[in-house]
Amino acid sequence: MEQIQDGRRNILIHSEVSQEDLPVTDVPELPSVADADAFVPQGMDKPKIYPGDVVVGVDDDEIQFAELVYMDTDGGVLVLPLDTGSFEFVADGAFGSRFYQADETHVYDGVAETVVDWDVEFDESKLERPAEGRPR
Repeated sequence: MEQIQDGRRNILIHSEVSQEDLPVTDVPELPSVADADAFVPQGMDKPKIYPGDVVVGVDDDEIQFAELVYMDTDGGVLVLPLDTGSFEFVADGAFGSRFYQADETHVYDGVAETVVDWDVEFDESKLERPAEGRPR
């Protein structure tokens, strides 16, 4: 485990973990994420966050949030809160400020798998259309 502690931030990075190592129970299997580059939360120089990481915020020894980082976008981060299972967009500033507001922020490295390469082709011959006839 690596720790980043500098004044207002206390970040603990857990490496080589699986979904069973998360401080949550009864979470369905996590979705696969894109194989994308790491990003650093706004206003910070570290840590690097990757799609597939789970970020857990703790205040007064209680978990305030636990969410899968799904992808970094222009202006924010798409996350999957583990308590709701519904994707949410968190603006860059709000995502970065969580690391300063929490007593501890735990980053579980690479919990979700990356998507297997897709090889999809479109087949227009399978489109169905109504037969031409008189309009009714």
